[in-house]
Amino acid sequence: MNDDTRMLAELETIGPEGIVELTRRVQDINNSYRAVAEKMGQLYMCADELKVGSLTKGLDQPMRNASDNEQMFASLLEELQSFARGSAT
Repeated sequence: MNDDTRMLAELETIGPEGIVELTRRVQDINNSYRAVAEKMGQLYMCADELKVGSLTKGLDQPMRNASDNEQMFASLLEELQSFARGSAT
């Protein structure tokens, strides 16, 4: 059983209120990651414009991590929303 299948099986055991709460929390985290990624991008552009190469180099990995985290939470959010739509019918 892969992680997606396991999660779907677990989601089927909780009520609609639990799905709503999980979705709300994942949405909140996703929004936070998006905001952090935007701020890091702005910092990167400012440092690049000011020719602070050590800062732009230092921001490369954290920016990739923020982007990966945002994508993971966006995917998780989509799965939860899709499950909620499917269980509502």
